[in-house]
Amino acid sequence: MKNYTIHFLIITIISALLGFTGLEFPGDTIVRIICLFAGIALMISCLDAVIVIRKKRKIKKDSNFRN
Repeated sequence: MKNYTIHFLIITIISALLGFTGLEFPGDTIVRIICLFAGIALMISCLDAVIVIRKKRKIKKDSNFRN
C-alpha cells in the first residue's frame, strides 16, 4: 500500500481542485466522492508506511540487542 502513496496524493489534489473550487459541472459530486476516498486511501497508505518503518526498527534493535 505504501507504494501507492504518491498516486493517492496526486489523485486527492487533482480531485480536490476540481471538486471544491466552485466550478459547476455534471460530475462535481462524483469528483468530491473520489476526493474523499482518495484522501482516506492516502491516510491509510501513510499510516502503513509508518507502521512498517517502526516494525523494521524494532526488529533491527532486537537483533542488535541479542548480539
